[in-house]
Amino acid sequence: MTFENEKTFLRMQKQGKEKEFHELYDKALIEAKKYIGKEYPNIILNEEKEGKTFDDISPIDGESVAKFQASSPATIDKAMDILNSGWKEWYNIGYIRRAEIMLSAADRIAKDKFLIAALLAYENGKNRTEAIADVDEGIDFLRYYALNMVQNEGFSKITGKGYDEEDSFSIMKPYGTFAVIPPFNFYAITVGMTAGPLTVGNSVLLKASSDIPIATYITVKMLHESGVPKNALAFVAGSGSVIGKYISESDKVAGIVFTGSRDVGMSIFSAAQKKRPKPIITEMGGKDAVIISDKANLEKAANGLYKASFGYSGQKCSAASLAYVHEKVYDKFLDLLMERVSKIKVGDPREKDTYMGPVVNRQAFEKYKGIFSKLGTRGRILHGGKVLDKPGFYVEPTVISDISENDELVQNEQFLPILCIIKVKSVKEAIDKINKFDYGLTGGIFSEDEAEIKYYFDNIEVGVVYANRSKGATTGAMVGSQPFVGWKLSGSSGKGTGSYYYLPQFLREQSLTIER
Repeated sequence: MTFENEKTFLRMQKQGKEKEFHELYDKALIEAKKYIGKEYPNIILNEEKEGKTFDDISPIDGESVAKFQASSPATIDKAMDILNSGWKEWYNIGYIRRAEIMLSAADRIAKDKFLIAALLAYENGKNRTEAIADVDEGIDFLRYYALNMVQNEGFSKITGKGYDEEDSFSIMKPYGTFAVIPPFNFYAITVGMTAGPLTVGNSVLLKASSDIPIATYITVKMLHESGVPKNALAFVAGSGSVIGKYISESDKVAGIVFTGSRDVGMSIFSAAQKKRPKPIITEMGGKDAVIISDKANLEKAANGLYKASFGYSGQKCSAASLAYVHEKVYDKFLDLLMERVSKIKVGDPREKDTYMGPVVNRQAFEKYKGIFSKLGTRGRILHGGKVLDKPGFYVEPTVISDISENDELVQNEQFLPILCIIKVKSVKEAIDKINKFDYGLTGGIFSEDEAEIKYYFDNIEVGVVYANRSKGATTGAMVGSQPFVGWKLSGSSGKGTGSYYYLPQFLREQSLTIER
């Protein structure tokens, strides 16, 4: 089987089936209502309730769409004990059988991709085309990792013959139980972070993001239905500050996979290794910048920048929140950019023509309001800076110029639809500024000069970089083609998701020798 990206919307669009795409999504919106208003259990072998719940709040209107269990440390201990006793059974079925199960799970999720995408609108406010692409990426992760495992023959090989009478082997084996702590913004990240350790034979304790627990719960059920044993995969919900902290300090987990903020990621990285070393794989965001050269195609640059900045309301670790524009084209580029930004429709993500839905929760909404209540004369707002007077968590896409490079909006990741524009004299000047940031996740350049692009690629200290990408200047990495990897404080491993090097992080090497 050859790996191929799912790409549902693009495929249907090329086939002239765009109308059918929207019909399938609208039908799924109706079906999704069956999952709204329920109380969902944890899954720890059986479905279990805690006795204490929390509300899954929809950013569409600020109302509860479901209740989930507020898990206690005792519940986490129970789950980890079960998983620690079950992972060897899962590993021992062999890598080919595990890969078959993960491929079956990918097919199962693909069958209900529109339903999951519709649920994401209710849970995290993602519009239909971005939501279906998100689900597609999760499917891609399952397939890519399964095929990668088979192609590498379980990451085991015959090694050198040190002595004539000896045969030696290198066997890569799982650690045990991995805790997976994913973010709200990408369903695909939840699936990929789970699929990685699971595919190679570890068990997984999946602590669902409190902003997309329904989609996560349904996916775990599908994985179980596809053949993943319940003693190899558990689903728990609850407060990150409570059970996330407890998990990171527990000696019952062999490793942790985390995606989220830098502060939380560094806290987990430090706390998890106080008793003993263990693999801690963290992706911790970015301050992603785009360079607009004076040799750029400005139309293409304006398209790429607004999409990267305001797709999913800027709530991507890969979102472009900073642009360095050459002084020679600064005014002309801003005109082209503002022409596009001014046409962005902000609204209900369930509606067909909505580009930018709400921010994910009240905390993000209040953060946005706080920024602009205190901005004062620190920058010039070219567009946006206001919240919409309607139920839910809707804010305007915002572009700011004339702001100090030392300002917190320039220096720190905001995870909001806010783009800062800074004038520069050269590409080299922009690269030097970018390389001073603590982050190093994604970046992009627009230039029609091949030597300038090469200079950028050779010198930029960022893990994922693009040149002249009009579909998203810093966003939209595809599984199998563009490994997604953070440098510096954007990630701890230096290895990318959706890449050849991802799976070995969840394995430890054992050297075996037999004397004949």
